[in-house]
Amino acid sequence: MEFKIEHTWDSLPVSHEPVTVRLKSGGAGLLMEVSAPFFNDPPAPLGEPGKPFSGLWDYEVVEAFFFSETTKRYLEVELCPRNVFTNNHQTKSLECKTSELEYKITNTWDSIKVMHEPVIIRFKAGDQGLIMEVNSLFFDDPSAPSGEPGKPFDGLWDYEVVESFFLNSETKDYLEVELCPHGQHLVLLLSGGNCFEKGLDLIFKADINWDKWNGTALIPWRYFPPGVDKMNSYAIHGSGIGRTYEALYPIPREDIELGQGPNFHRLEYFKRFSLKWIMGENWEQPASDLWK
Repeated sequence: MEFKIEHTWDSLPVSHEPVTVRLKSGGAGLLMEVSAPFFNDPPAPLGEPGKPFSGLWDYEVVEAFFFSETTKRYLEVELCPRNVFTNNHQTKSLECKTSELEYKITNTWDSIKVMHEPVIIRFKAGDQGLIMEVNSLFFDDPSAPSGEPGKPFDGLWDYEVVESFFLNSETKDYLEVELCPHGQHLVLLLSGGNCFEKGLDLIFKADINWDKWNGTALIPWRYFPPGVDKMNSYAIHGSGIGRTYEALYPIPREDIELGQGPNFHRLEYFKRFSLKWIMGENWEQPASDLWK
């Protein structure tokens, strides 16, 4: 038997190739086969591939329910694609030393779908830190900051910028990295929302090619607070009433209060993230002199 999931929960047609679920006879039970697009969002669970993982429904998953109408009892089976990472049409086992994570910013801060090609952020392993790559449309609004490219620029958040935040959810310590298509950057260290270090050096290069820009930064390990377990990323462009704030993990519509504006420091909306997803399970974060 073959089934195709062609609608959202509220009967709207999906905008992508549908998920296909096939049920076949097996020697000791029912064989369930899944064919689906791989969205790579959210990143992989921390559990071991091939093992049960409680809370799997919070990740990328395909589910099947088998229900007895008479007894009202049912079986729920959840399957996750994360036995492998998929990068550039290649597969890598979770046991590999390093991998790559890719995120797409597809919503504004208040959970409205963006109407343009989404910003893409990739995280990769570097020799002395985490490599952050940005691929984005270039809106050229506002105009470039007055600061020198390749140098920190205070107030960069008022310009066209892509940002990533790395959080220890227990201590509320977090790192904020801002990258601008014109080459300026800004690194901030914060604890509980209070900034105690600003303008750290960063190896960062950006180039603009017509209507797109690309940037690559190497974020030193010493900038990361110990125990990073959550992350969020943002993109900002535009001026005046056209100023647009986008978020990887936006605030749900039902949580938005009357008159509320964008606030990138709402740590409760950050989602799970581990540097070990990139560096490997045996990797240990180097100690930092900046976080004491």
